[in-house]
Amino acid sequence: MTTPSTLAQLTTERLIRDDLPLAVYREVAAHLQQVPQVQVQLEPRPLGDFNYFHSQIGAMIISYPQNLSPGGRQRIEAILDFYHQRYGPWQREQNTLDMDEKS
Repeated sequence: MTTPSTLAQLTTERLIRDDLPLAVYREVAAHLQQVPQVQVQLEPRPLGDFNYFHSQIGAMIISYPQNLSPGGRQRIEAILDFYHQRYGPWQREQNTLDMDEKS
């Protein structure tokens, strides 16, 4: 069971692939959301000229407790590595927040 003390710090990562189709972003998000305590949000690309060769998504934001189990972290990395092998590397930005700062 998750209690407030277990969510003292939240790790948030922004993952970006400028050329990844919306459907693939949704597929990755669906796989990541199967990992307990992982939340995923798709951030729309800023408005501009539409281009079929650019993604409609600006970034995928994944959030999980800093104390996520090693097995959970391994599943996240395995999922991201699978898509890295198929589509290329992710641009990753990581941030750790205290839950008190978030509210």
